[in-house]
Amino acid sequence: MDSKQKFYDSYHQKNKQFYKVIKRNNFTYYEILRFFYSEVMREIMVDILEVKMLDIGCGVGTVSLYFASLGADVIGIDISKRAINIAQEAKKELGFKNINFPPKSLRKGRGKYDLVLTLEVIEHIEDEEQFLNMISSHLNNGGLLCLSTPLKENYLYKLGFYKTFDKEVGHLRRYTVAGIKNLLQNNGFTVLKWRRVEGPLRNLLFTTRLGFVIKFIRGPLIPIFHWLDWISMQLFGATDVLVLARKDS
Repeated sequence: MDSKQKFYDSYHQKNKQFYKVIKRNNFTYYEILRFFYSEVMREIMVDILEVKMLDIGCGVGTVSLYFASLGADVIGIDISKRAINIAQEAKKELGFKNINFPPKSLRKGRGKYDLVLTLEVIEHIEDEEQFLNMISSHLNNGGLLCLSTPLKENYLYKLGFYKTFDKEVGHLRRYTVAGIKNLLQNNGFTVLKWRRVEGPLRNLLFTTRLGFVIKFIRGPLIPIFHWLDWISMQLFGATDVLVLARKDS
């Protein structure tokens, strides 16, 4: 086991087996799913039942399984063997036939996917340009890339709040919106849409011990919380960005 796999196996140590697909208003993936339905679906050229999706850095497969439940044909990969084992067990218990979690690392592909999803991954990658070229090799011409990554355009970052957190979770860098857009455009992608998301109100729940509060935010409280978080984002800056890009032909 190499050091990176050991690190991310340790990171996923807290994750347990699960046998239920998330709902569309799930708190953790609220912004990602909003972006998917409002932006990504507009650009997909085929019905969701025909979409071939690659989820890079899928973790325990939560998002992969959600899209599989909609009918997409999904492959999820992750460096953590523990995470993949949990995802494979969930797939088995849910009985999905249109999703797989092969225990392999990302290698050069042959352009067979309509959509590559990579959420909170690129900031962990040493060679970001090689990573994007690898993603491109897996996409059909005109295929879509949807990624998210942490931003440094907020007051918490400028105050040094994330210094310890970034080290603990393996972040090698954070981006500006202009920086991630330029990186994509210089490596064979056309940026179609982007959205700053996650104000400090929400972000603090995922970066501090306040995370226990999440289990109490349910039902109608979820959109109310995210409205309040949007206000905090206007005041103090966004902590994350979602980007949709198309592979250049």
